[in-house]
Amino acid sequence: MHRRWIEWTPARTLFGIDLRTLALFRVLLGFYVLFDLLLRARDLTAHYTDQGIMPRAVQIDQLNSGSWSLHLANGPAFFQGLLFVIAALAAIGLILGWRTRLMTALSWVLLLSVQNRNIFILSGEDNLALLLMFWAMFLPLGARYSLDRALSRTPDYTDNAYFSVATLALLIQGMSMYFFSALLKTHPIWVSEGNAVYYALQLDYLVTPFSLWFRQFQGAMTGLTYYVYGLELIGPFLIFSPIFHRTFRTLIMVAFMTMHLAFCLFLEIGLFPYISIVMNLTFMPSWMWDAIAGRFFRKPSPAIILWYDKGCTFCEKTCRILRVFLLLPEATTRPAQEDPEIGAELTARNSWVVTIGDDRFFKAGGLIALLSASRVFRPLAMILSFAPFRRLGDRCYDLVGRHRSGFSRLTTRLLPWRERTVRIGLPTQVLAAVFLGFITVQNISTLPASPFSLPNAFINPRQALGLYQNWTMFAPYPEMNSPWPVIPGELEDGSQVDVYNGRIGPAVFQKPDVVSRVYANYRWRKFLSNLEDNSYEDGPQILALNYARFLCRNWSEEHPDLPALSTFKIYFQVEETPPPGGSKTPKPRLVWSHNCFG
Repeated sequence: MHRRWIEWTPARTLFGIDLRTLALFRVLLGFYVLFDLLLRARDLTAHYTDQGIMPRAVQIDQLNSGSWSLHLANGPAFFQGLLFVIAALAAIGLILGWRTRLMTALSWVLLLSVQNRNIFILSGEDNLALLLMFWAMFLPLGARYSLDRALSRTPDYTDNAYFSVATLALLIQGMSMYFFSALLKTHPIWVSEGNAVYYALQLDYLVTPFSLWFRQFQGAMTGLTYYVYGLELIGPFLIFSPIFHRTFRTLIMVAFMTMHLAFCLFLEIGLFPYISIVMNLTFMPSWMWDAIAGRFFRKPSPAIILWYDKGCTFCEKTCRILRVFLLLPEATTRPAQEDPEIGAELTARNSWVVTIGDDRFFKAGGLIALLSASRVFRPLAMILSFAPFRRLGDRCYDLVGRHRSGFSRLTTRLLPWRERTVRIGLPTQVLAAVFLGFITVQNISTLPASPFSLPNAFINPRQALGLYQNWTMFAPYPEMNSPWPVIPGELEDGSQVDVYNGRIGPAVFQKPDVVSRVYANYRWRKFLSNLEDNSYEDGPQILALNYARFLCRNWSEEHPDLPALSTFKIYFQVEETPPPGGSKTPKPRLVWSHNCFG
């Protein structure tokens, strides 16, 4: 026992990733893209078209020379919506594991493209998601629980353990976010004072109602400050510890995930906790999957066989796909003609046959039997067992059966047999090693004591590939100002209006009960906070000008029966965070005056 405790874990285990973990990573990454697109689509016109806050001509001037975006090719909402739909289809293909490597590459291209369409609404969430999608292209994400796997006649990966330069890079990338973020937290409020969480939770424009209640507990906030800093600094080393590997990896992985779940309670930061948890789940080791398999399949099941009509490629592919996606690895698929009795019954009933032990099932009953055999999908079997659903299922089966030749032609095009799954070869791994060195140099260059700065020859490809890294989450210290917008204006007839909230009457400068709810969503919060930040700088106020023009257009579109908006002023109520025990007083700050006709 003592020797097991001190035994060193080999590097392949430390830096390898289970293929089932990569399948989970693929699915969760695909769902992230769908969630992200859905949230972005709420402001499709405002954020991504020439009629919004950032016309293409303006955005192009703000991009680095190496940056690019397909979304900048055209300005109407229809074109942007079309790219959103293509990105959603690619994400669905990624979730299903259909032509996985192609779908991953397409998802990365469109994710980078949409981010570069409006860089003033981006946050750390976008940076991390893009990096994870980049590394995903170097990994066999479709080796498990995928259409590629189901349709592969000669699967390449027979062992779940997988190690490559790309797995090393993905895991190091994830922990780099924490480690370099800790190194950038150089202000005394993190270590010597322990007040960083206090200052973070004083940012009323960013925090949740729960934070407004929680910040009365000064001692708890001090403890959380040291916990977050210590976890970010030490956690990345412990998670790769070769001794006590199981214990440390499990504890640190869970600690990071619970930290991000806590962020959901405290801060309005969009999908950042979700994508961070997805990143942490890449550390999920093989023994966890084995334990889950033991929990769900601990009892030996009767033999499960899916019998299909020989020569019907659609039938065979359907059986293979069901076996994979219903999580029935012990099931087998066979042509019914191999067994005379089964073959005769298939012909007589005009139905596939599912045998579980000595029991036989047909048409919709076969699907219900398979769902019942799968512990994950068993509840669905109970629903489909109701007589109306079962009769409907039989009719659908008969309908499909009458057109199976057409479905066979369709699946021949869309779901062709794969002689082998796509292996990740040596050239790809060499390229992954190059990019691993690339991001390491990038991260080191962000440190205050860095001995070098990055030349344009480095920056341009970095921007072109979306490999930018600068993990300044509350570093070197949290913001000290909390702003929210107030925009009073006048219509052509002299009526006073609240332009920001789109209503008649004077704008209210009084502090709302929950400041974070002033913002429509976290993308708008990011844009408006950038607008306020940039207003302190000398030079043209690009964000304020284009936001003001958008407000003029938007008022006319949303209030066609009212006089046109004439003039308005963009104020921000700004609260400076005092030291613990102090009080806050908002101060109005004028950042822009605008005449819609001038």
